[in-house]
Amino acid sequence: MTAHQRPEVLAQAVFDALQRAGMRGMSLAELIGETGYTKSQVRRGIALLRESLPGLKGTDAVYTWDPSDRVYRTFYLPEVAEVYEILRMRSEATRSARVLTGTIIPHARKSRSKQLRMLKRHYEFVVEEATELLEPAE
Repeated sequence: MTAHQRPEVLAQAVFDALQRAGMRGMSLAELIGETGYTKSQVRRGIALLRESLPGLKGTDAVYTWDPSDRVYRTFYLPEVAEVYEILRMRSEATRSARVLTGTIIPHARKSRSKQLRMLKRHYEFVVEEATELLEPAE
């Protein structure tokens, strides 16, 4: 395989492998073996899965990462899908709070900095709540 593959080729290979695995899902190592791509190529295919494939673009197609089994799936399991979406929400809120803290707030005009700091606190609250949701129930 060449080092440079188009994103849709990588995403299609990952999608096909996950479809063949069905409900069982596949770990990163299994995806590497199944597709014949390198670790970074498989990760790139996973990252671009929903955006690159015309059949999945703009749909609610199921694609999840199960942290307990450490596998990727395209099969719908409600509890796994819920955890995956909470993980995604937490990571996006963390990223947004870091961008505000490191880039936007330091360069904001005084009139806007109060609102931006408040927005940062909202993102931090979302991260805390998502983390709390992910903790095991007692």
